Amino acid sequence: MGAASVTAFDALAPVPEISVLELAVVICLARRPGIDPAGVVAEIGRWFNASLVESDLAGPLRRLVHREWLTSDGLSFRATEDARLKAEFAARGLVHFVFRDRYFFDVGKLLDVTIVREDPFHDR
Repeated sequence: MGAASVTAFDALAPVPEISVLELAVVICLARRPGIDPAGVVAEIGRWFNASLVESDLAGPLRRLVHREWLTSDGLSFRATEDARLKAEFAARGLVHFVFRDRYFFDVGKLLDVTIVREDPFHDR
């Protein structure tokens, strides 16, 4: 990863500052600890139905390592327990935001997704 700057982060903030890609990375690594960056890219690309390359996640990975939300052995990454808890908190907040008033958003049209059960050990 490059030597670009890392956004300042206040560990005492009541709501974690996390981007959508950072949240996706932490969720992916919490589900599949020890996955290599290429695996993270493939999984997140599948979730977003987008073509991604490893450089697309260089910034989020650098920020998450800087925050000590991820650990690395040089080949793969793992989400820390603190990262998993903060990601869960952020994801729960997003769900509450979207569903807070069923008349505020037409959630089905907004998301336009099919909800399926995720099996962390499914074949690709």
